[in-house]
Amino acid sequence: MLMEKENNTILRKNGLKTTKARKEIYTFLKNTYSHPSAFNVFENVKKKLPGISYATVYNVLNIFVQKGLIQELPAYDNKKRFDGNVEPHIHLICLECGKIEDVPFENGKELIEKIAKKSGWQIKKYDFNIYGICVDCKNKS
Repeated sequence: MLMEKENNTILRKNGLKTTKARKEIYTFLKNTYSHPSAFNVFENVKKKLPGISYATVYNVLNIFVQKGLIQELPAYDNKKRFDGNVEPHIHLICLECGKIEDVPFENGKELIEKIAKKSGWQIKKYDFNIYGICVDCKNKS
């Protein structure tokens, strides 16, 4: 679980004020593996901050993505999804139900460094998404 003190430090290091909304949204995303949509984040954060608006949640999510604090993921239904885990890992995305699962990406940073060295590129951002049919959907067929 991400602690409030760590949360404040991370937000401040990234040049952000530590508002209640930002702290709650960040804490929620760092402590879930569900890859929620903006609306799912809103529904969960609203339980602790009843007065929060959807617009606030959406704006905070966009700021966090710009700062590199969270990832924005594409989804099969064109709804943006968000991930608090910014370490290199693979997303398995189901084309049937939209479920997203994380898979560890061993030596991910090393692979990116090799690619950068070989290509001469300065790599700023990367993501790994694999699309297919999840076990649950496959078993329904």
